[in-house]
Amino acid sequence: MRELIKTLLSDIVRKITLDFKGGILVEVSENKEHGDYTTNIAFALTKILSARGGSALGGKKSPQEIAEYLVNKLKKQKIKDFSKIETKNGFINFFLSPECLHHQIKEILKQKNKYGWIKPSFAKATEGKKVQVEFISANPTGPLTIGNGRGGFYGDTLVNILESQGYKVIREYYINDRGEQILTLGRSIKRAQGKKVGDENLYKGDYINKLAKQIDKKLNAEEAGQKAVELILKTCIRPVIKRLGIKFDNWFSEKSLYKGGKYGEIMEGLMRRDFIYEKDSATWMKTSQLGDSEDRVLIKKDGSETYFLSDILYHFDKFKIRKFDKVIDIWGADHHGYAPRLKAALKALGIPEDNLEIIITQLVRLVKNGKEVKISKRAGTFVTLEELISEVGLDAARFFFLMYSPNTHMDFDMELAKQRSEKNPVYYIQYAHARLSSILKKAGKISKTPDFELLKEKGELSLIRKLIEFPELLRGVSRNYEVHRLARYSMELAREFHNFYEKYRVITEDENLTSARLGLATATKIVLANALNLMGINAPDKM
Repeated sequence: MRELIKTLLSDIVRKITLDFKGGILVEVSENKEHGDYTTNIAFALTKILSARGGSALGGKKSPQEIAEYLVNKLKKQKIKDFSKIETKNGFINFFLSPECLHHQIKEILKQKNKYGWIKPSFAKATEGKKVQVEFISANPTGPLTIGNGRGGFYGDTLVNILESQGYKVIREYYINDRGEQILTLGRSIKRAQGKKVGDENLYKGDYINKLAKQIDKKLNAEEAGQKAVELILKTCIRPVIKRLGIKFDNWFSEKSLYKGGKYGEIMEGLMRRDFIYEKDSATWMKTSQLGDSEDRVLIKKDGSETYFLSDILYHFDKFKIRKFDKVIDIWGADHHGYAPRLKAALKALGIPEDNLEIIITQLVRLVKNGKEVKISKRAGTFVTLEELISEVGLDAARFFFLMYSPNTHMDFDMELAKQRSEKNPVYYIQYAHARLSSILKKAGKISKTPDFELLKEKGELSLIRKLIEFPELLRGVSRNYEVHRLARYSMELAREFHNFYEKYRVITEDENLTSARLGLATATKIVLANALNLMGINAPDKM
């Protein structure tokens, strides 16, 4: 419906001025008394026309006057989808007609588990677009922690939504299997085996002691580190990711970046463009000339490459070798500040900054019995992601992480996640689906073709309005990556249904009304299940 409104307005705006270059913003109204959709296009036009010294409509016009002009033009088209189009304080408000709402129920019942998925007619924007989403990518120096769960569930759901909107997406896990951290891991193993390795800030915990027993004592620290990486991936990371319901298309090794000709090709290219120089026996890159706050080291004076150089090589491979149109990196809070330097380096390699999206997930505070659970991977005191799943369940873990925007800090309340009550949002949503299943099972097969024009009550129409927000929400998330909006939509839809159920009987003495309300219940169940499936959460028929 947003696209229809934008198209209708665009046709009128083009006749007023050719200077309007931006997109027309159409939003779902929070207050339904102000319509189902609203736009501030009149304000944008006022600025453009004022800048030209006058209006194409004749003299200077206020936003309200321009809005009234647009509304009059729209009304002349007699669009059946809207029962009313009005303007208030310069905003244009659109009210969906009952006929439009009733038609949308039929569309949901027709499309079923593909409702919300992009239609072929809208696929031009995404057709053939190759997207890579890299997420989790936890250092293979220990088990996955709850922080990894936040990026993991976010990335997995984002890919599901992107695919629903026609993108060809690759899920990728980047394995940091070289460098100082692997040597530190090896030294940690050697110390656990009784060797003296100094007082470095080494890894601790039961998992280190277990690894020490599995790894040959004859191996040196570097060899022990590499062997430990293999074991951690095999026993602590891959099996847990499978349990999380996440499947990666590719596991990419950092070591592979230094094989073949890519490394030399990139360094030579940067040297030709005069972006590299030597200082203090180290090799630096002039990232300060490309938008970063300062220059960065690529190769340290001991000859070892920095993580920054690996990041450059990795993204060169993504864009230039595998030719992804868009790359989305989902990083933890410890990577805050890395984005400007990486984008600066890619700019030097001729890769547009807009092709890379870096999403930083903020810290997670685990709360149990009202108290924070302290976490430190180096100290060996942490709750693994697998332990969290075992305690609260996969569905609760997924939803609790997904309902927060990644750029906000969050508290994960373990006691709330385990509750089987309305206070637990995932239980509340799943109970709505189970209640719908129970109603439909009790009713049996619908004997009559539903006459949805019988759905006239405020609660009925309000539920339909919430249902038809779903496709537009998915299209929006595929562009802005705000996955938490899907989780919140699911809560809002469940609330709308529970309110409807409390006010109206679905199975009534009126066979025709019953048939219509059962059709509405079926449509609600379809949309709720589609939302849960995209989040990787079970849609139960019983609770």
